[in-house]
Amino acid sequence: MTDEINFHKAKNGDRESFRKLLDPIKDKLYRVALIYMKNEDNALDCVQDSIIKAIQSIDNIKEPQYFNTWITRILINTCKDNLRKNKRVEIYDATTFENIFENKFIQSDGNIEESIDLYKALDNLKEEDKELIAMRYMSDMSIKDISQVTDVPMGTIKSRLSRTLKKLRVYMEEV
Repeated sequence: MTDEINFHKAKNGDRESFRKLLDPIKDKLYRVALIYMKNEDNALDCVQDSIIKAIQSIDNIKEPQYFNTWITRILINTCKDNLRKNKRVEIYDATTFENIFENKFIQSDGNIEESIDLYKALDNLKEEDKELIAMRYMSDMSIKDISQVTDVPMGTIKSRLSRTLKKLRVYMEEV
């Protein structure tokens, strides 16, 4: 739950309070951006741009419990905008993937090949499916929060998530 005192201070322009709101979620934001951007530098740029946008529009958010959801949505939109503007395809070899993901996503008991395969599988998803996975598993958002952010009924979110996970499982079994 978002700290209400820091939230209200941040709305009144206190930068330190805004930083305190970001600290617990900054790694999640980075992971979401990296899924979209597939490049460490571009992901960091998008996170930074999103934070600037969030600071400029913090008056738009009314309830402190929606802060994480709100800033995640800003980040996703920033990544999509950035991708639309750049419209360039980057090709990575296994060594590049290893460098990018080595210390970012792999759990201590995971291995690099499985993580690379997972992110390749995520690349094969449609944007809306990738967005669902990012919100649910990278940002730890609840189905209810995702529903509120996307203005899609919770039942629809659950079924899309289920279908998307099945697609990922099939892809991962093939690899």
